[in-house]
Amino acid sequence: MFKLLIRNLSLWSLCVLVACSATPTLPVQPQPAKVPVDTPDPTPVVKLVPMPSPLSPADQAGRQLQQWQDALRLAAPETASGLASRLAAEPATPAGMVHLALAWLHTRTPGDAARAQAQLEGLANSTEPTAAAWAGWLPLLTARAAEQKRLEEQVARQSQQLRDNQRRIDQLTEQLEALKAIERSLAPRSMGKAP
Repeated sequence: MFKLLIRNLSLWSLCVLVACSATPTLPVQPQPAKVPVDTPDPTPVVKLVPMPSPLSPADQAGRQLQQWQDALRLAAPETASGLASRLAAEPATPAGMVHLALAWLHTRTPGDAARAQAQLEGLANSTEPTAAAWAGWLPLLTARAAEQKRLEEQVARQSQQLRDNQRRIDQLTEQLEALKAIERSLAPRSMGKAP
């Protein structure tokens, strides 16, 4: 009997389990995601963005100088000559004087480096307030103009020496041809006097 009771009890528990598992489950509605609500901070954080500092006049002068140098370096020498002519006709300002000197340094015309050097030395002696912005750049530009002037003078000297040497070679060639002519004129006479 005890066995029967255990069997019935186990059958009954099995039926209960099957019945529980067979009951339909209610569809579960998805819960909306909870969005965290930021509570305002009592002390707002202010992020400071560094403002670009305004350029000093010397920095602005340097930037202008770099732009002019780049433009003239890429331009043809004829362009630099035309620019120099136009700038020379304009009223003289410190920036214009530097731009003109730089244009003269790019013309590749003999004597323009000396003109540029004189222009820069004039600006160095200027009392105009805006000339102070160029004071830091003038030694560099003046040294460049002096070096270019020295090189131009050296090229002129070497060209003159080359012309002198060529003239001397031409004179020696003429003398040699004259001696050959004399020798040719004497050669038939000496042959005629021989036996």
